Amino acid sequence: MTAVLAIASALLVGGADFIGGFLSRSSSPVRVAALAQAIGLALAIPAALVVDVERVTGADAAWSAASGAAVGLGLVLFYTAMTRGMISLVAPVAAVTGAVVPVVYALASGERPGTTAVVGIALAVAAVALVSLAPDDTPATASAGLGALPLAFAAGLLFGLFYVCLARVHEDAGMWPVAISRVASTAVVVSLALAVTRGLAVSRRVVPRIALIGVLEVGAAVTLLLALQRGPISVASVLASLYPVTTTFLAALVLHERLRGLQLAGVGLALVAVALISST
Repeated sequence: MTAVLAIASALLVGGADFIGGFLSRSSSPVRVAALAQAIGLALAIPAALVVDVERVTGADAAWSAASGAAVGLGLVLFYTAMTRGMISLVAPVAAVTGAVVPVVYALASGERPGTTAVVGIALAVAAVALVSLAPDDTPATASAGLGALPLAFAAGLLFGLFYVCLARVHEDAGMWPVAISRVASTAVVVSLALAVTRGLAVSRRVVPRIALIGVLEVGAAVTLLLALQRGPISVASVLASLYPVTTTFLAALVLHERLRGLQLAGVGLALVAVALISST
């Protein structure tokens, strides 16, 4: 069940990230992120209210808020990176960085997944690295891609912290960790948007697509939380980090960003990794 939930989260995140990166090329990235977070908040709170909850401790609230601050800042950096480089390059770089952080944390905490899971995790990280290979040989694109890499790495580190913080909450808290996380991410990103752009106004035609980002992100956060509660963080976080497969295919389909043979091999390797991790 952990694998299924984590893969569902990856699919939802992959779609949301592509839409967010695509819209950020014509609208302010921080505004897109802020509005998506706010819309998601409007969905997360009702979801938390209808799900049974035993208790939410102060520690649960603190870790949830920390996860929200991390993912909020990460998304701003992530969307900005995708305006400066190819989406099919930025997304995997952020993902592989984000996958390494919780794995290191899990191993340092004494978590020891089975041999098959370890092999699957290693293949998943390798798969994301292969998909990360730059898909275009033109100097302009290569330069743009390299310029985006520091932002992608920074975003990945913050995404990794998001996984770690969310994994620290207790399952007795129900869906409130998602709601609290969204409150924090909305507060951080909206404040940043008001400070940087002095407003949240965007074109009316992009609002439905921003709303879709919010819906997909909340769905991804819910499934991720359930995956983290039911299985090892090293497994759930790596599988959830396979979202670039979806993002890269969408970039190729919609934006006609080209995939090289090694990138396609990375997609196939990701599927093998999923099978190995799912079998544990």
